[in-house]
Amino acid sequence: MIKHDDRLAAYVPKKSRGPGQLVDKKPHSHSSLFLHVKSSGSMNENKKRVSGKRCFQSGNSNEDEQKKKKLLKRPRPDRINFANFSLKTPTDMPEEWWHKIQAKGGIDVKLVIMKQMFATDLNTHHDRFSIPFKQIRDFNFLTEDEKRKLKELKEKIPVTLMEPCGSESEMWLRQWNLKSSSTYVLTSSWKKVLERNHQGSSGKFKQNDIVQLWSFRHNGDLWLALFKVEEQ
Repeated sequence: MIKHDDRLAAYVPKKSRGPGQLVDKKPHSHSSLFLHVKSSGSMNENKKRVSGKRCFQSGNSNEDEQKKKKLLKRPRPDRINFANFSLKTPTDMPEEWWHKIQAKGGIDVKLVIMKQMFATDLNTHHDRFSIPFKQIRDFNFLTEDEKRKLKELKEKIPVTLMEPCGSESEMWLRQWNLKSSSTYVLTSSWKKVLERNHQGSSGKFKQNDIVQLWSFRHNGDLWLALFKVEEQ
């Protein structure tokens, strides 16, 4: 039978041994070494599990981002296909409007845009009518000097708007530069335009109404004519 002291001395180097020398530091037993190895292994396994969980979460976040991007690219369901209303090609200006412009001595008549009236156009809080670049038919309704001026931050040019109800409004035309695109906006008194044209079924603007905005020059000044397009 091996004594307890001899068993401990087995873990002490020969040079460190001496007659009757005591061992200050308690050596690791086989059982303690086994526990140390086992605990180290479990820690490594836990790390692997955690790292694997993180990778799984990051994968889900990437998938979520891709889904969001796809959703953003989906066409809006409320957008009207003009071709369904035989309006793929813009209709001619109504005779009554043509006569109004001729009576004023208007020249250089151009179709600026044909678009839908959206909620933001009808919201008095926003107080502006948008003219998105992507939908503009003829950018030459502005002179080169006017285009350069509008590109400057907070710059604007005056414009007179002929409304469907027959009124004429002095307004401002500005340019807003967004992240992915730019747009011109009619501002200053657009809220009053909505109020005036809210009366009567013929002039009332409603969401999804198709409208056309035409431009012309009167004594060198920019004028715009806005009216609804009847579905055909």
